[in-house]
Amino acid sequence: MKVYETPIISGILISLIIIYLILVPVMIYQYRKYNGIMVRRSVVLFSFIIYMITAWFMTILPLPDIEEVTKMPTIVPNFKPFLFVETFLERTNFSLTNTSTWLASLKSSSFYTVAFNVLLTVPFGIYLRKYFKVSFCKTLLFGCLLSCFYEITQYTGLYGIYPKAYRYADIDDVIVNTFGAGLGYLVTPIIEKLLPNTDKEQKRICEGKRAGVIRRGLSLFVDFIITGIVYFGVVLTTYLFLRYILGIKGNIFALDYTMNMAVYIFFFIIVPITHQGNTLGMKILKIQLVNSNSNDKVKNIRIIIRNLTLLFVFRYDEIFKFLENTKNDKLIIIKDVVNMLGSMVFLIFVVSLLLTLIRKKDFILYDKITSTKVIISE
Repeated sequence: MKVYETPIISGILISLIIIYLILVPVMIYQYRKYNGIMVRRSVVLFSFIIYMITAWFMTILPLPDIEEVTKMPTIVPNFKPFLFVETFLERTNFSLTNTSTWLASLKSSSFYTVAFNVLLTVPFGIYLRKYFKVSFCKTLLFGCLLSCFYEITQYTGLYGIYPKAYRYADIDDVIVNTFGAGLGYLVTPIIEKLLPNTDKEQKRICEGKRAGVIRRGLSLFVDFIITGIVYFGVVLTTYLFLRYILGIKGNIFALDYTMNMAVYIFFFIIVPITHQGNTLGMKILKIQLVNSNSNDKVKNIRIIIRNLTLLFVFRYDEIFKFLENTKNDKLIIIKDVVNMLGSMVFLIFVVSLLLTLIRKKDFILYDKITSTKVIISE
């Protein structure tokens, strides 16, 4: 069974990387569509990814060296259906009327290889019936197509990466994989109570209610991602223009810092002022900044104070970095003050965040200062 360890471990690791990469987009999608995180749906989605990647890896791993495959004799695929039955009977001396042959036959590689191929696609049939609401006939069709994908991958030497096939392509695998998908479909009602029920998760009616900390944090994360991408693009374009168009070389630290601040001001000050207090991240997550005592529009001065406080909480290190690298002696003197003040403000923010999580009320620093709140919009 050690032969399966590498594909299983590799499949799980790659799946976790994929889940990590799609986690934020999935959360955004669920907040926009359902007004919350659908835990059961997420478990089903992520488990399906782990299953599909791991199952595929079990048909292609471990990968041999290309030179090793070149020296291998050509592997002739099997196109004779049900050859596995003949092989099983020849190798095991199985007799239906002789019970003494049964146990020994079950231990034969010709049996457990076929059994593995059946079990490989049983979860696929379960997923199709339970969560994708697919009919029995379509389950068989998709099971067959999935198995054909596995066999074509093997037959083509991983689609030309290898000079020839390094694993045995077999029509019998298609047959038993298809059977496994159908078996999964049939056993679903028996094990249904053990499976997550996604039908219970419905869209929540939350318009006008306070936005949760996770949703707000996700919108802020999106804002910083957008800001970082735009900042990188602006810096790269400016550097290339100065270096190769104008022929200017040297340290552009001061200009770099100016562009950094300009991008932050644009996305956290100008955009909110022109969009009723909302940043792009808030728009994407469908949340709205309003006055704390009402749902009225927030005045521009409050938006500016709020978002400058927010930026100082999360980006005071940028100011400290600028002061640390500047050649102005007067500015260098105040860097320690900025660092200490920034640390204190961040500590106060953390306390306000903990109070918000514990008491289920809005105590977040920059909202309290400006008497604002963030609500869910449609």
